[in-house]
Amino acid sequence: MLLLALLWDSRYLERLREQERRSRDADPVDGVRFWTKGRVRAYTILLALLNISGLGATVLALSGLYGDSVPLRTGLSLVLITSLVTLFIRVWGQVTWATREPARPVSNDDD
Repeated sequence: MLLLALLWDSRYLERLREQERRSRDADPVDGVRFWTKGRVRAYTILLALLNISGLGATVLALSGLYGDSVPLRTGLSLVLITSLVTLFIRVWGQVTWATREPARPVSNDDD
């Protein structure tokens, strides 16, 4: 839920829609190195799918529908680690972006 709150409350999706996000091949100066819109879309949807599946598997295991196993624990641990790392990176990126100093205009005073 915290990840969803960060996505919508931070206007992340609105800012992403407004950005060009061309690759470095298409735009060597202002292009992004890796996170093009297609990759952001695929990763976000994959992360949502993993989180929903992991939550569902956890609830079903706790309800006793199927037994505990090493592959289940490994898979759920990987989903949790992926989600927490992504959450940390998103928080770090949002805080860094929100608290950076604004660029100061260059003065051309000839003293």
